[in-house]
Amino acid sequence: GSSWGSNRSDASTSVDTSGPLPIVKLSFGGTDEAIVNLFGGCVTSYKHCGVEWLAVRPDAKLDGSKPISGGLPHCFPQFGPGVIQQHGFARNLMWKLLEEPSEDGVCVMELTDNEETRKMWPFSFRAEYRVELLEDRLKTTLLIENPVKATSVEPCGKEFFFTAALHSYYGVGNVGACKIVGKLMGSEKLDKTEDPPKMSKATSDTIQISKFTEEIYKDVLPGQVALQDPSKGELEIISSGGWKDVVVWNPYGDDKMGADGFVCVESAALEPVTLIPGACWDATLELVPKQKQ
Repeated sequence: GSSWGSNRSDASTSVDTSGPLPIVKLSFGGTDEAIVNLFGGCVTSYKHCGVEWLAVRPDAKLDGSKPISGGLPHCFPQFGPGVIQQHGFARNLMWKLLEEPSEDGVCVMELTDNEETRKMWPFSFRAEYRVELLEDRLKTTLLIENPVKATSVEPCGKEFFFTAALHSYYGVGNVGACKIVGKLMGSEKLDKTEDPPKMSKATSDTIQISKFTEEIYKDVLPGQVALQDPSKGELEIISSGGWKDVVVWNPYGDDKMGADGFVCVESAALEPVTLIPGACWDATLELVPKQKQ
């Protein structure tokens, strides 16, 4: 692996190429660390004072053979099923590390269209993902751009639309004992476990998991949701910019997936976003742990 210099003595960024896939390690103050996989541009670990707040499923593959089931995977340019592969292709491709801004506890990566992506989705795009390990939080910013190229030929220079999410897996002691709390009451709620999916109004600000759960809460972001875990404390999940919807998913009772040890509280943009050439969209997720004393 390689590492490069840091001006902030309390924060560092280094690259580790010793495993099957290259990872970027961020550290802060000797107590906090984050791990970012360039495959899928996926944050797979965030430890604050030694406590892990993300989860990677026990059935996850970390060798590039399939998207990483855990951490903060990208869903882009499509959330869920649709015309291209489930949850899009961003979680299934190598992102490029931008070395110059990747220092002092910061990792910046980009994904741009290539022959492979244009076969699936015939548009020119640029995605940039910035991950920052700060004193009290982990901050991620996703930027999606419809680039204007001087030499534009079709299919470049066309407007496109996309949906996106961070399919965030948060590690918990026991999912049934946890609460997810936010300004949810009265929002449009879609229960995807019903057939057909059932639309209703949310009747509470608190979600507890006691069965297989897949729910969408529409237009409750930008805002904050707290994951309360009696075993380790509270995680504030602060979503801003283009994130609009919250998706809660847990395959309750599925031991193979390790369902007891995580809950997905996803920050999403499920109404298609249209970008004309030259336009860009961005969204920020901040994770602020409040550890049990």
